Amino acid sequence: MEKIRLNQQKRQLLKKEWQHTVYNNMPMQVEEDLRLAQENYRSVREDTWDNVITPQVEKHFPMADMRVLQKYSGSNSYNRFTDTDSCFYFKPQFADISESQFNFTMDIDEYLALYHKEIQAKGHQATIKVEYDETQKQDNPNYTMQKHEMSRDFADIAKANGTPHDFALMNEGRNYGWTEHSPHTSDNDFGMFRKVVVHGSCHSRCMMLDNESDWLMLKQFEKAKSMLTNAHRELWKEKNALIADMSSIIDQAKFLGDVEQYWTNVRECVNFDNTDIGRELSIVSEQTKTRLSQAMNNIKLDDKEPELVVVNASASGFSLVN
Repeated sequence: MEKIRLNQQKRQLLKKEWQHTVYNNMPMQVEEDLRLAQENYRSVREDTWDNVITPQVEKHFPMADMRVLQKYSGSNSYNRFTDTDSCFYFKPQFADISESQFNFTMDIDEYLALYHKEIQAKGHQATIKVEYDETQKQDNPNYTMQKHEMSRDFADIAKANGTPHDFALMNEGRNYGWTEHSPHTSDNDFGMFRKVVVHGSCHSRCMMLDNESDWLMLKQFEKAKSMLTNAHRELWKEKNALIADMSSIIDQAKFLGDVEQYWTNVRECVNFDNTDIGRELSIVSEQTKTRLSQAMNNIKLDDKEPELVVVNASASGFSLVN
């Protein structure tokens, strides 16, 4: 088999293709953990809404009364009698506990975690916000562009999943910088996750709760949110570790054969047209070797014929050919 010498352009191409492989063709336990967290979030959210929010809100704000007020409600804050809301405050009567807010709108972290796979399938990096948060990177034009490009697909992703209300709930949240290119929503877009209540701030409508099991269910919903975003963060950490491991090897490698020791099907993913003689890498930790070895066992190829990225060498430089 021919030996291929690496240069900067080839290394960058290898890194890009490896990142795509790790995120899209390498099943890992963290992805299963995220899937379970997504299912748990949806299940707990629906149960909490049906069994706590609906009966409690309709007890404090009877729907028949709300419909009458809504009929005569004006269009501005001075003559409006009702609001539609997905945010509620509750205070337990059975214990000396302060009131808490329970918000069914979604922040961007929850939305990116809930639709990780679908966002990735659109060609975006669903973990981009986690990456910037965890590494404390400064916002830059590239990050802004990625956010804007991603946000254009948010509504279609939720609609294709049969859950357009998720987009409405996210669009309603304070997700500045993530919704500027998204379509507007109306009350009808929220599905069941919206209630007619008297006009005023969320806190001004604080409701007393006399059932401890209802309180525990509300707290379980908050826990489901944390489990969802934590699972997404853990996915990024493990995927990022593999990407960093391989990047280190690619940077040290002089020849493609050096990389192939750890990325065994690299020639199926990236094909180089060059000839040189290789040598082994000298600085690779045992931990890195183990992680990459385990990861390689999980790589799956698409059912379709693999798309090879070919780098053609010429006097004027390199060109990519699919």
